[in-house]
Amino acid sequence: MATIKDVAKKARVSISTVSHVVNHTKNVSPDTALRVEQAIKELNYKTNIFAKNLKSQKTKQIGVVVLDMCGMFFPYVIKEICRIANKSGYAVTLMDSGGSIKLERQAISALLESCVDGIILSSVIQEAQKEAYAAELLELLSMGPKRIPLVTMERDFSSYGIDSICTDTYAGGISAVEHLIALGCQYIAHIAAPQFEVGRCEAYRDTLKKHHLPYHPAYVEEGDFSHESGYACMKRLLEKQILIDSVFVANDQMAVGVLQALHEAGVRIPEDMKVIGFDNIFICDTIEPALSSINMDKSLLGQKSISLLLDRIQHGAAPVPHKEVLENTLVVRRSTDKNVAPRIGW
Repeated sequence: MATIKDVAKKARVSISTVSHVVNHTKNVSPDTALRVEQAIKELNYKTNIFAKNLKSQKTKQIGVVVLDMCGMFFPYVIKEICRIANKSGYAVTLMDSGGSIKLERQAISALLESCVDGIILSSVIQEAQKEAYAAELLELLSMGPKRIPLVTMERDFSSYGIDSICTDTYAGGISAVEHLIALGCQYIAHIAAPQFEVGRCEAYRDTLKKHHLPYHPAYVEEGDFSHESGYACMKRLLEKQILIDSVFVANDQMAVGVLQALHEAGVRIPEDMKVIGFDNIFICDTIEPALSSINMDKSLLGQKSISLLLDRIQHGAAPVPHKEVLENTLVVRRSTDKNVAPRIGW
């Protein structure tokens, strides 16, 4: 489905110019208007009649865009968002980007076309592109008959004018690697998050450097947060036949795959290798061995995000974007048992 951004690109104009042509809110030169109208026709772009006519009315709809609504992390976040939104009289439309920035943009465009009252976004935009993307989002949010507030969760967009409820993955990553080093581990591998999330991998590199342990790219494999990718990444690490006494995994779902790969290879945990995950999802207590992890308060993330969004819907934007960083804690379980010294050469 074509978006207003697609029309703007094809017509070689700004998004706001397309909006002015569609909504007749500002005079546009005949040649420019013709290019926009031709682009709309060729792309079969459908405008939202309700949104065009809307002035000050509220739809009582909130949009939420996450990268994986079926994973083990976001259901807890979404449940809290829905609970508070429903209690306040709002319905929630969930959109799944699948980790694709293209699908994320399409989801946001669809929500704007539906004229939701606000949006909560967990973005997968690359770190180097955040500033330009934030400017694009702010333009989209303000071009319609009403300005739609946006709250980003997990990642910090506050310096670019967007309210943000952040999770400190860098501090959490430091806690995870410090824990392994305190146990005597020296050959620490890392199964990293996708490239849009840099905090955990930066923490891994910085903590190794702090303790004068070498950083080797061979010890790092990038996953996609799924247990399948954790399994594949661990298999690749084992195939390299390098010394490894521990693994810091960027999320617990990938860590499940890591444990499976190690079990199949006959590697004992924690005797031969120690494993720590991130997020502290419910499964950490139920798998064998129980998984050490960095606890992120998922319900609190959802509660803070929806509460901030509702405040913006009811009272408008603040002069300075809000930023709040949620703390995390280390939860130690059997997979990093301190009573079992690391062993090299399994």
